[in-house]
Amino acid sequence: MPTTGDIRNKIAPQDAKMSFSLTEPQWSAWCSAFYESSLNRLAQNVCTARDPIAVSLRSEADLCSAPTGVKTWQEIGPQGKATTGGPGWICTGLDLLRQEMDRKMPLPLDFELSAAHLFFWHKLERCNYFLWTVADLLMRCEPLDGRCFRNFMKNAVPDGGNWQMFVNLVKKYGVMPKKCYLSTQRTQKMNLILKSKLREYAIMLHAQFTFNGNGCHLPDLIQEMIPHLFNVICICLGEPPKVFNWSFYDHKKRYQCLNDLTAVHFYEVMVGCTVNLDAFVCLGHDPRISSSYQSNYQVTHSSNMMGGEPHRYNNQSMDVIMPIIVDSLVGDKPVWLACDLRRAISSKSAAFSLRSHKFDLLFGFHVGESLSKAERLKYKESRRDAALLLTSVGLDAMKQPLQFRTINASLMGESSSTGSLTEQDKDQKDTAEALKKKSAKSLGNKLDAEWLREYAFEIVVHEKFVPPGVLHAARIPKWKEVPAWDPMGALLN
Repeated sequence: MPTTGDIRNKIAPQDAKMSFSLTEPQWSAWCSAFYESSLNRLAQNVCTARDPIAVSLRSEADLCSAPTGVKTWQEIGPQGKATTGGPGWICTGLDLLRQEMDRKMPLPLDFELSAAHLFFWHKLERCNYFLWTVADLLMRCEPLDGRCFRNFMKNAVPDGGNWQMFVNLVKKYGVMPKKCYLSTQRTQKMNLILKSKLREYAIMLHAQFTFNGNGCHLPDLIQEMIPHLFNVICICLGEPPKVFNWSFYDHKKRYQCLNDLTAVHFYEVMVGCTVNLDAFVCLGHDPRISSSYQSNYQVTHSSNMMGGEPHRYNNQSMDVIMPIIVDSLVGDKPVWLACDLRRAISSKSAAFSLRSHKFDLLFGFHVGESLSKAERLKYKESRRDAALLLTSVGLDAMKQPLQFRTINASLMGESSSTGSLTEQDKDQKDTAEALKKKSAKSLGNKLDAEWLREYAFEIVVHEKFVPPGVLHAARIPKWKEVPAWDPMGALLN
């Protein structure tokens, strides 16, 4: 059989294009070598009937018996019931707000804030944001076949979001108890309708702009489009109540009833006086050479609201971020975390760990261990895709973090009320289903500290736990632009 060297020697110097076609002798030899190994035959029999990732997973007994070295656990106060019924980034944000509410007035154990309420307004605001951004791109003569325009069309009205999108919604629309607005409709079909209409409207805006040669008539055209999109969302989700009553039994089993509330008033009274969202700092970790530490970055087209703030973060090393996480949890404050959960898919109840799978026993080589974190970002092997809330940290005898715990439901990423998450990434649905199984089997999801170092890309933490130098850098009103298609700009489930 000819070797690669033999083929290379036959290439004429003038041939600039490298092209090697597979030949029948090559794969015949590979096939013969494959079946000479009894281990290959066994692996083939198993993996043609089972999921190869699940087959590579170490046994649950082996995973659970591995010593962690944790000496003490530092946990925040009563955590209550995890929020469900919406995308993970909204549920995680509401979990954080509920923690602050519980400090002011102990809440019923089953209390949840309505993720569906914020999701409704997210959809409407994003539709409005889409149309006005299209008009802006046309005014700036952005080419229709350019990467910016194409990426924006592809992600016209996603379910995904980020921390700043959550803050924009809460500040404008407030929050309400889940029992006051329940939305049980799936949104997958609604998303298809909205995307179709938004792209149709984008064509109309482009035609109007081309006809006039300027954008003078675009605002009037957009104002005519928005009511139709509002009708679609109302029909599919049902409009949240403008005024509601909230009745409940408090922690002492006493009946309480609050009447004639609005979502904004509820937020101001129950949450706003306890927590200041502007006091939270967003710190990212992008180790690529193209990104410098201590610098601020802003993701283009990363908002869901006209007039709302885009997503920004201050880039720091994990050596800076890890102590901040620990200090916050020890200080009884949860930490919002954006990470890559695609590498954490497992139906077992053990911690998310870098040593959870033994691919070398199945395939004869290691999988996902040779690339650095920067290389995984650069070559699209990893990106921030999910949000969760860290609530506990396990420390060793030297007070160094070894494991973290999070609230289960925030890991699900998808619920019956949200349906499909984003158009761009079908594997998110598989991630959500696998994580649902994991959550159902464990009372607390654990993440190894070394796993978190490799797959965590962003945290949101109260400013009092951020060192003065880092806080000063994060507050400087100067940002470098990050394109929306960058891994650090990817929307969270």
